[in-house]
Amino acid sequence: MKGLGIALGLWAAACLWSPQAAWSQQPAPRVSVTVTEELTTRNVRTEESNLASLIADAIRAVDKSEVALIAATSFADVTLPKGDIRADDVLRALVFRGDTVVVMRLTGAQIKRALEHALSLYPARSAAFLQVSGLTVTVDPTADRNARIQSVRVGKDPLDESRTYKVAMPSPLAGGALVYTKAWSRDDIERDTRKTIEEAVREYLASNPEISPKSGERIVFKR
Repeated sequence: MKGLGIALGLWAAACLWSPQAAWSQQPAPRVSVTVTEELTTRNVRTEESNLASLIADAIRAVDKSEVALIAATSFADVTLPKGDIRADDVLRALVFRGDTVVVMRLTGAQIKRALEHALSLYPARSAAFLQVSGLTVTVDPTADRNARIQSVRVGKDPLDESRTYKVAMPSPLAGGALVYTKAWSRDDIERDTRKTIEEAVREYLASNPEISPKSGERIVFKR
């Protein structure tokens, strides 16, 4: 009976083990990329950040969304020199790397409302300031609050306020954090991808070995 107990124990352990389970316990691969200029989140709460833009691009790529949004509160103050960097270096910029990527269906009017909210405290630093992917936003910082967005393009096309767009963002933002309930509700959520932002960044860098991020091309302030 003792031998039978040992055999059953070994059989149970074998049933619980799988190559997938073993792989999930392995450390993440060390992905390296080459960047052609310094990456920074230095002014992420008041202007476009090329390092934050890189992370927004990774979020948008998860489910091939048209737009991605991520708030400044998600970022730590990090500067990376140009040259070869690792995924772990990029991930130092993320405060909440375990947040999952959520896909929403938002109208152009909702996107514009969110962008106005992001700029409502400008020029003061704001945790709600949005970093974007898939958008080109022109801003008049001297205009009245809620009237600062001069134009928005999605890809190469003007934003259509009546059209519905596929928009990716971190789960807390999708849930209305930072008073983004002004722009959307949980009813606008299409699905939670269950993929963390960390996983999104690692996959994106593995697929893009050379990065050339530039600042001032997505959020443009008219002076």
